Amino acid sequence: MYTILNQKGEAVAYIQNMMIMDLNQEHVHGILIGDCFFGKKNHIIGKIFNNTAYLVNGEIVGTVILNKEFKNIALKKAHMQAAWDILSHIKDHTSPWIIEKKKWSAKPILFHLL
Repeated sequence: MYTILNQKGEAVAYIQNMMIMDLNQEHVHGILIGDCFFGKKNHIIGKIFNNTAYLVNGEIVGTVILNKEFKNIALKKAHMQAAWDILSHIKDHTSPWIIEKKKWSAKPILFHLL
């Protein structure tokens, strides 16, 4: 289990089974394919590398840390359906080269996944 932190170091989302989930782990907001993350839009939103989540424009939207203490939840059918819905609507999965910036996005990662 991984935790995505915002600029203040606060947890904003979890990554479990390649799904980006809210803190309550009730809703799937995005998925990971390799190091690329996708949301409700039909194209790549950004990438995770060097323990940082970057948007395609290079802005930072999160820091990704391993959370050894967190226990994985039992995934529900609704989680799998939501992840499949995101996956099946991806039309452009081309992985662009991202030039990372030191600037944080003004909007949080979950906003970009909507």
